[in-house]
Amino acid sequence: MMKTVVWLMMLLTFNVAVAQVPEFDALMDDADQVAESEQDELTGGDKKVFKVTTDVDISSLEVGDIYKNNTSFFRVTKVGAKGARGGSFRVERSAGTQEPMRYWTRVSGLGPTSIAGRETLWDRFRKGGPLMYPIALLLLAVIVVAINSGMVYRGSKQCPDGFVDQAADALTNEDLPRFENLASQQEGLLAAICRRMVFHFEDSTEEDIRVRCESEARKQIGFLRMPLRGLTFIAAVAPLLGLLGTVVGMIACFDSLASDAPSAGKAQLMASGIKIALLTTAFGLCVAVPALFVFFTYNLKLNTLIADCEGTVAEFVHKLARIKRKAE
Repeated sequence: MMKTVVWLMMLLTFNVAVAQVPEFDALMDDADQVAESEQDELTGGDKKVFKVTTDVDISSLEVGDIYKNNTSFFRVTKVGAKGARGGSFRVERSAGTQEPMRYWTRVSGLGPTSIAGRETLWDRFRKGGPLMYPIALLLLAVIVVAINSGMVYRGSKQCPDGFVDQAADALTNEDLPRFENLASQQEGLLAAICRRMVFHFEDSTEEDIRVRCESEARKQIGFLRMPLRGLTFIAAVAPLLGLLGTVVGMIACFDSLASDAPSAGKAQLMASGIKIALLTTAFGLCVAVPALFVFFTYNLKLNTLIADCEGTVAEFVHKLARIKRKAE
């Protein structure tokens, strides 16, 4: 009797399991029908072609497979290299208007059920919109200014030790023609100030020499600070451009949500729209942060050069004042 009950229970369990198989298939069929109905409700695609690169196994992917991405539908038109370690393929937008995101879900065909695309920095840049291009120009300007500042803000250029030693020796020996010749052959902040020291030296008082030195120093330092002012401008403008791009993207995102899209796809539209909108802010900050770093680095270096030149100029003016008093 006991064995009979056990066999009956096993038979009942088997029958239930077998009965569940068609129900599962029915669910899959229903999902395909829902996807097909969504595709029919969307406007016809513009046939725009996109290239997809992935690290997912796409060995079973074939031309003609249909995938859904960001409420739009895409048909595989060409399969490049493919294998267990991934590959690349091209798709054509067959229905919908939304730009594809990273994740793809199969609607029909023999390809993988889902594919995660590999998103490069260039892909993110293109998705950010037109404001990404001025942000990229600002980044290029930061690089140029950084390279130029590294060449200009050098002690060997603005206040070279060799020139300081030779000029000090000339003033110690009261050899003004040699001092003037050294200053005329040298470039940089200190040499420009030294040239103003001996300008009309015979007709100048000690106070005149000091005033000319201060005036020339302010002029030259103003020129030297111009690249740094450009960096502060870039550091302020880049995040604002990024924020503007985010606001414009959010407006476009809400405009798309105001359409008659199915409620199931609105959350996906919202998420993808916000992601694209935030890309400009991220890139803007990626420009502003290096710009601030370069600014503080070279501003400190320039201030150090200015302090060194001030000490040397004070020493030279003192020696010139002594020569002036002897001449009188």
